[in-house]
Amino acid sequence: MIQQIAVVTGAAGGFGAAICRALLASNYTVAAVDLNEDKLASLKHWLDGDERLLTFVMDVTDVDSVQAVYDQLAQRENSTITVLVNNAGILHKAFCLKKDSLAAAQQTFDVNLTGAFNCTTIFSQAMVRQKYGRIINIGSVAGIWGSGGSAAYAASKAGLIKASESWAQELGPMNICVTCVAPGICKTQMFNQFLEKESIPDAEEAKFARRTVPIGRFGTAEDVAEVVQFLATCKTNYLNSAVITVDGGMRVGAM
Repeated sequence: MIQQIAVVTGAAGGFGAAICRALLASNYTVAAVDLNEDKLASLKHWLDGDERLLTFVMDVTDVDSVQAVYDQLAQRENSTITVLVNNAGILHKAFCLKKDSLAAAQQTFDVNLTGAFNCTTIFSQAMVRQKYGRIINIGSVAGIWGSGGSAAYAASKAGLIKASESWAQELGPMNICVTCVAPGICKTQMFNQFLEKESIPDAEEAKFARRTVPIGRFGTAEDVAEVVQFLATCKTNYLNSAVITVDGGMRVGAM
């Protein structure tokens, strides 16, 4: 029996870890890739040392690094890459009037957008050969309606949404479905860092959630992982080019 491999980039972060756990629960071998070796070790421990979790230190912005991981996975016997989750991403709070925002913007584009291009180009090779695959990109609602103070982040995610739709056109004829998940505000490590900087009390956070999100709460990594799990495992190939917002209805607003 051929074992399916799901590659998850940015695997050691909040979304990435939850996605890895969800895909392991769906009987995938998961290739968890991240730039931080220590966090990958923590991920392995958090997932109870599951033997189906393979960890690789990889830089999504470095084509040679991505190719090296692909080559290692391609050499595994009785295994094939069928799922790629482009999850690696960073967020810098940087306003356009500040000159130092340019370097932060370039880094954001390199990781969030160029990294997804590198991984899609390389890992899709296996999917093309078997005429089957699922590529799931983690975008953001910021890529739909913008984000003041984080223009580069919003632009990179908007680019990823349009890249997803374009790849869906290119790869669809080969039975490779490309979709994009666009989370709203989710309580992850990245989100918590901003809360700490702004010193927002829990009561104020809860009030803001009730005021802006119809379901009255912010999202979690598990919310996003559940959608990714569905997209990776659903049998239909008619769900191609879809951009799925996971924001609790935030876009339409609370009453």
